[in-house]
Amino acid sequence: MEQSNEASEYRWHAVFCKPQQDARAEAHLLNQGFEIFRPKVRRQQTRSGRRRIRIESMFPRYLFVRLRTAAQDWGPIRSTRGAVGLVRNGQEAVQVPLPVIEALRERCDEQDIVNLNGAIDYQPDDPVEIIDGPCAGYRALFKARTSEERVRVLLTLLNHERCVEVADSAIRRL
Repeated sequence: MEQSNEASEYRWHAVFCKPQQDARAEAHLLNQGFEIFRPKVRRQQTRSGRRRIRIESMFPRYLFVRLRTAAQDWGPIRSTRGAVGLVRNGQEAVQVPLPVIEALRERCDEQDIVNLNGAIDYQPDDPVEIIDGPCAGYRALFKARTSEERVRVLLTLLNHERCVEVADSAIRRL
């Protein structure tokens, strides 16, 4: 019973960060002994015709910190490199509901990268539409997931069926 009482003393709060300083604030807050959660996502970026996958904050300029409600000094957060301070409503630091944090953590891997595509669980032979890339606009049948970010679909082109591998973000369910 004592442990649940101790757990109830802690609350999650959002920290507002300086532009493009989320990772820096996270590192410095971790060095100060704070418990931090900064969910990240993979984003596709095209530059000079080349696609790259970048890992960046799911909520740019924000991260979450778990703080004790009474006994912890929150002052160092304001002076932490990269951080501006806690998100507040007037004088009160806004709390992030625990179910929100838990739901995000359930979808994260060990590097706190959120699997956005994992919410769509395709089954073999599900009809899909290709929405990105050279085959955009074609309909196909989902066949298999080949890696974390790639899928194989069966596409009919010129009356011939071909298995094609595309990015999982390039398809959507019909």
